[in-house]
Amino acid sequence: AIRDFLARHGLRPVKSYHKDRHVVDWIDQALEERKPPLYYVDSYDAYTDFLYPFYSRIPWCTEGCKERDGNVTVKVKHYLDIVSALAKQYPYSKFVFNTRHVFHRWLAAQMYNCWRFLDKRTEFPKWLERYQFCCGAGTGPLGRASCWEPGSSLRLLEADADTTHEEWAHKVCCRSLPTFRWIWRAMHAGVRAL
Repeated sequence: AIRDFLARHGLRPVKSYHKDRHVVDWIDQALEERKPPLYYVDSYDAYTDFLYPFYSRIPWCTEGCKERDGNVTVKVKHYLDIVSALAKQYPYSKFVFNTRHVFHRWLAAQMYNCWRFLDKRTEFPKWLERYQFCCGAGTGPLGRASCWEPGSSLRLLEADADTTHEEWAHKVCCRSLPTFRWIWRAMHAGVRAL
């Protein structure tokens, strides 16, 4: 929607990818080579949807969860470093930091849904009840064991060979909510500090 709006107003926008490569990868390459951040993608007037560091619904995963041990703090720091580099190099540019007034809708859109019988976007209060039942206080270090039994109600990618099913289920289903809450606060605080 934003890209279309910008194009209708005579700007040349790019969304996420340039020449089949993510815009952030082009920026990283330019910065590594000590060139201006937009050196390889400077044919555009506007850039959208290219900075968000969490393209997986599981915050430790890469896109498609090919790698599963990403450091969330490092991803947020990298995001803020790029925003800072862009602000310094292009001081007259406009940066639109999109945020949500209804925080639970943003959370619901971000997180992986372990419980397929609940639509987290339309049934968020019920989803939170299930979350509390499986992950809340008093459920143990890996949550409530009965919640992780394979079956029709649990939706989960296979665990890595060095991780048990229960450890992976707890990480994905229980730790994602507090992690995405922290991500939201850290990114907002970081952008405001710039």
